[in-house]
Amino acid sequence: MEKRKMRSEVPEIPGFTLLSCCGSGTTGKVWLGMDRRQNLQAVRLVAKTENAALLRMERRGVKLYRLLGSEHVNLLKILDSGETADHLYCITDAADNLRAGSGSYEPDTLSGRMALGGLTFRAVLRCLDAILAGMGHLHEHGLAHCDLKPENILFVRGVLKIGDPGMVSPAGVRSPGGSAGFRPPWPATGKECDIYAFGKMIYLLCTREDPLRFPEIPEQCDLTAFMPLNEIALGCCERDPKRRFRDTGEIRRALNRARTGRSSFQDLRCRAE
Repeated sequence: MEKRKMRSEVPEIPGFTLLSCCGSGTTGKVWLGMDRRQNLQAVRLVAKTENAALLRMERRGVKLYRLLGSEHVNLLKILDSGETADHLYCITDAADNLRAGSGSYEPDTLSGRMALGGLTFRAVLRCLDAILAGMGHLHEHGLAHCDLKPENILFVRGVLKIGDPGMVSPAGVRSPGGSAGFRPPWPATGKECDIYAFGKMIYLLCTREDPLRFPEIPEQCDLTAFMPLNEIALGCCERDPKRRFRDTGEIRRALNRARTGRSSFQDLRCRAE
């Protein structure tokens, strides 16, 4: 009886056998599934019991993402999407297994890697470069992700991918989405939300602190390596638009300067004067 009850709680998606729930986010859950050809894929589900506004946002986000924004090496491509009587779903490549060889599956995410231990300065820069590239591609196509955070950064065959496109919105309109600690505390467009969240991810990567503690720098932080990146984080999260990075191009130039230990505020100072 108990086994039948447990099985009935596993959602049914056409063409897939769902094996285990491997994550949950702002708007839905992610399952590891197997298709008819025995390929493992990720199946993201949003229950139709969610409020109507969220379901509209999900449908719109997935549609915009598939039409305009997902063809980039650092964006997780949606392979298929649809609806059942109970759920909205989309199919993507499954993330690598962070626990390979353990007999269990845990998706390889940026938050998972951070939990296993600190990343080197070079590894942090590689991650930031890839996130910025994917983010920039969306912005160039007039879209914003609107829910950037370490849990939504995946690794597929070793390549960093921005995932969970359910809140994707036009870049220039105000976004109601985002996760606590990664959402600006002022009314912001989708593009501004992404830039703010990018700054918060810099802070987490370098300090491993709660994003709500930003901009506090813990005593154990290596300030020599962190200070150039801290300037970028501050410039991304600045409330004053004259002192805030406007686009990924400005952030890219600041990252390149950070590699040499130079100040990242050059563009912002010139604009504010």
